[in-house]
Amino acid sequence: MRLFVLLILLLPGGTCWALFHPEGICSIILAPTTDTLPPSPQLHAALDTLHHRQLLAALAEFDDAGPKQWMNYVPSVGIGYNLQGQPRPTMSFSLAQIFSAQRQRSDRQAKRRSIQASAALDLERLHHQLDALLQRHALLSLELATMRKVFEIEVSMYELALLDYEAAKLAPVAFLPKQKAFLESGLAVMRKEMEVAEVEGEIANLVNFTGEF
Repeated sequence: MRLFVLLILLLPGGTCWALFHPEGICSIILAPTTDTLPPSPQLHAALDTLHHRQLLAALAEFDDAGPKQWMNYVPSVGIGYNLQGQPRPTMSFSLAQIFSAQRQRSDRQAKRRSIQASAALDLERLHHQLDALLQRHALLSLELATMRKVFEIEVSMYELALLDYEAAKLAPVAFLPKQKAFLESGLAVMRKEMEVAEVEGEIANLVNFTGEF
């Protein structure tokens, strides 16, 4: 009768079940995971939304409808006197103030155009960066899927070696290298899962995605 201790490890890329034998013999089974990364169009749309919000916040400082902008065009009201020396209300405009306000408005518009142009270039760069991350994620996911298939074969081979060892058909000196190679292969798969999860984290941070991968 074989007794095993079950240890469950929750990893970013999936779940790993490790079976430990009291005599030091162990087995690892990697549970298959599904790709939960949102579709590329959805990620690009999330990036557009985030960038648009940031652009609006940057442009708000140079909005013509900002506070007290209208006061530049309000005439000054005072009291004057006619030829008979009688007081009367007067209104006057400061041309210098009006010209200054128009110049400030022109400067604000130029600054807005500059911000919008820079933002367009930055958005294009971010989309290229996202495409590069998605391509890297796809390649890593393909590599991980292949490693998982190979590891499934190694699991079967290891189980056969374990049966031979328990039946005293395989000497410890021959079994231990097989066990070491088996564990190293499982560790390599787990590390690849973590690498995939790391790229997914970079993608989530780039687009400020609020969903769970």
